[in-house]
Amino acid sequence: MSYHPITSWLGVVAFLAVLGVAGAAFVYAIRLRFAQFTQAKRPDVRWDEIPKRINNVLVYVLGQKRLPRNGYLYSGILHIFIFGAFVVLSIDTINFVTDGLLRTLDVVTGDPPGGPFHLPFSGLDSYYQAVADTFRFLCIVGLGMAFVNRTIIKPKRLPLTRDALYTLFFILGLMVFEVTQQGFGLARAANGGELPPGTGHIWFSSIFASIVKGAGPDALEVGYQASWWLHLITLMAFSNYVPYSKHSHVFAAPFNIFFMSLEPKGALRKMEFDLENEEVEYFGARNLEDLSWKQIFDGLACTECGRCTDNCPAAMSDKPLRPMHIIVDLKHHAEDRLKALKKGGEAPNLAEDAKAILTSGVIDPDVLWSCTTCRACMEVCPVGNEHIPDIIDMRRYLTMGLGEVGHGGQNALKKMDSRGNPWGMSKRKRDAWTEGEDVPRWDAEKPAEYLYWVGCAGAYDDRAQKVTKSVTRLMKKAGVDFAILGNDESCTGDSARRLGDEFLFQNMAQGNIETLNEAGVKKIVTHCPHCFNTLKNEYPQFGGNYEVIHHSELLSKLMQEGKLKPGQNGNGSERIVYHDSCYLGRYNDIYDPQRDIIDALPGVERVETRRSKQIGLCCGAGGGQMWMELNIGTRMNFVRTDELLETKPNVIAVACNFCMTMVDDGVKARGKEEEVQVLDLAELLDRSIAD
Repeated sequence: MSYHPITSWLGVVAFLAVLGVAGAAFVYAIRLRFAQFTQAKRPDVRWDEIPKRINNVLVYVLGQKRLPRNGYLYSGILHIFIFGAFVVLSIDTINFVTDGLLRTLDVVTGDPPGGPFHLPFSGLDSYYQAVADTFRFLCIVGLGMAFVNRTIIKPKRLPLTRDALYTLFFILGLMVFEVTQQGFGLARAANGGELPPGTGHIWFSSIFASIVKGAGPDALEVGYQASWWLHLITLMAFSNYVPYSKHSHVFAAPFNIFFMSLEPKGALRKMEFDLENEEVEYFGARNLEDLSWKQIFDGLACTECGRCTDNCPAAMSDKPLRPMHIIVDLKHHAEDRLKALKKGGEAPNLAEDAKAILTSGVIDPDVLWSCTTCRACMEVCPVGNEHIPDIIDMRRYLTMGLGEVGHGGQNALKKMDSRGNPWGMSKRKRDAWTEGEDVPRWDAEKPAEYLYWVGCAGAYDDRAQKVTKSVTRLMKKAGVDFAILGNDESCTGDSARRLGDEFLFQNMAQGNIETLNEAGVKKIVTHCPHCFNTLKNEYPQFGGNYEVIHHSELLSKLMQEGKLKPGQNGNGSERIVYHDSCYLGRYNDIYDPQRDIIDALPGVERVETRRSKQIGLCCGAGGGQMWMELNIGTRMNFVRTDELLETKPNVIAVACNFCMTMVDDGVKARGKEEEVQVLDLAELLDRSIAD
């Protein structure tokens, strides 16, 4: 190929200059980014379970599992087109750069130039070239879809920015110059006649070749060389633009997915307390140093697609929380601090307390207290960012370091500490609900098969007690061997941990685990998803290992075994919509048993809300919100209740005491309490079981 751009020393110098400058700039950019996220000092080693981590990369990066799901089909498809082109054409890029290096070597050594370089199975006559050419076309289609999405469809989560436009045009330039380079090469080989045999499968570039093949050899040579140089310059420029833009996720996302947490989704990080160490000034995240490298690296991987914010109940109800901003603000803070250090000054907030970090233009405390820890943000994030651990770590400092628990949450913590429950009720009255009920007590000498963990709401709240009684009646009817701890039960500490009081949580957890282990408990059934999640996923951190089952799972199993047989409930036909609990659904992937119970009830039509299962909307009570009064924006439970009422139900079914309280309040606020009942699944089944 005598018309190759590198046939002389001038071409060699130009090629090496472009490659050298771009390579040095890229190395500098990567070192800069590395210095930014390594400002975080908390150890976080994630080299365990390598096969599972590799599988995550295959599923979430190469398989793009999360991209087109949960209502994002259009943007998912366009991203798959563009990402697919990057993956497929990476082989072509290797061929392109390597060929330039070999041509350079030929000129330097004086050897005659050989044929164009191609990796095995990627030559012009290979099927790979057909796939590559197809993806060039699909990439251009995807770029067009992205441009329409940004400029015409304009979803609120995707503002039109220069960064986005620059990236679109960079990628478009790469595709165009690849096509024209390929097309000019094919046209010159055709020499005005038919295209070379064996290249018909390069269909997209061949269209361009067919258009220009009538030009003279000199014009085709100039066209090829111009395309080649523009291809190289665009490739090098884009490679150096990416690390400084939000599109750093091109490089960072695969690593972020690889290093995603493999701990149970419902488990927060266990803090180690060294109370004897006088050098420990505080607990939680006060500065960047208190975070882990992964928490800052999330910012480099963030695509700023806004899906997390799009699905956040706090954002929907006009609270100040925008999950994407948590990630991005920490990244920008790391950038600003590193710049200050490089200038020789003291980094901003280096010696300041958390108030400075959280209120001085970085993150406001109300942003943190708005979170319900519902996990919707993490469920939809395509690059594996972990928003909730960031929020909890900063809450931990506000709570344990400053004693500033937002919006009244401190009262619940005090009651949990002194009375073992957030209601502040007497410990001796935890089993008062059993009066008139034949409920067996746990006997360590003759342990039952299941311990029924009633929970604080089930024991103290008048409305939740009705659910507790339904569960006990159903288990007795089915012949389940169960018992309760009665007054020996105490709060699991779920709300304490999520309000940031890790010390209180650990004390409560260790006390409960000691009680359970001494009693010889092996299996636990509970109807509170928060108790369920804590007992199942967090107590193992402290030596509490039990088989934990939610009451919906147990009741569904008993129905399948024929031990519970629902009959007509006397209401004729009912339209029932089920509200998914975040801590049962997104945290523990339990979606079907609840629906199986409803479907088994005679005369019932089950309907779904537009947000259900993985994208179900939070009721607003999680993350300690049950005990706070955050009077900002709209109440979250009203937003969710309105969605549930859109289905025109007779009954809103729930499987969580918190959800019951929040949705019931929402129904009453909308004046629908005479038309719509809010019932737990156990109550629905209990009233339909024939005596």
